[in-house]
Amino acid sequence: MRLKDKTALITGGGKGIGAATALLFAREGARVGILDINEEHLKGFASQALKAEVDIKTYKGDVSEKGQIQSIMEQFAKDFGRFDILVNNAGIVMPRPFLEKTVEEWERTLRVNLIGVFLCAQLAAPYMLDQKSGKIINISSIRGIEHCGREAIMDYSAAKIGVISLTKNLAKALAPHINVNCVAPGHTRTEMTASLPEEVKRNMIEGAFLKRMAEPADIAKAILFLASEDANFITGQVILVDGGFSLKMT
Repeated sequence: MRLKDKTALITGGGKGIGAATALLFAREGARVGILDINEEHLKGFASQALKAEVDIKTYKGDVSEKGQIQSIMEQFAKDFGRFDILVNNAGIVMPRPFLEKTVEEWERTLRVNLIGVFLCAQLAAPYMLDQKSGKIINISSIRGIEHCGREAIMDYSAAKIGVISLTKNLAKALAPHINVNCVAPGHTRTEMTASLPEEVKRNMIEGAFLKRMAEPADIAKAILFLASEDANFITGQVILVDGGFSLKMT
């Protein structure tokens, strides 16, 4: 019960890492809400939560739209009475060769993966500052680590590098009352990777020294650590959960 009586909002919570984190937080005693843009993902998650016998509130919204997020943050604070933990997990990726990339794809990727993190943090922080405590955990990616980006997802890689920089700056701006940290997952077995060609997935596994892809639960456990009291003296840091994939770049 490492999060007993804490409240947590998780963006992109309907599937994958976000869903695994929400369920883990609930099992650890937190009162949890998830935010997702996809109605079907929210319905599917509600079924998961019912089977797991946990009560998790769902909110539908787009993290890149300030008006929507402001309303959701206000509703979350009203529903739960306080705001202890924010996990900025929502993200998208649109692979396409460099010469075919469009400005619209760049703009949408940056708005969701980077500006969305900024907006959610900016709108959640006042509640945490008022209570003089809070944890913000941003989700980057192995592709946001130096030399680990890829041509077809350079917009995603750039956004995830930005998340790491934003994390460090927010840690300074929101100290001493709010801890801001980052988890950078390696290749993870989620809906985002499920459609990749088998050869690509084999290369991902071979590239990791632990010779497997991460499960969403692997990433959720790192997020839980940063959200818990065990990480009370940690801020502005990035935890790589990549099975050693980044080691081959050193």
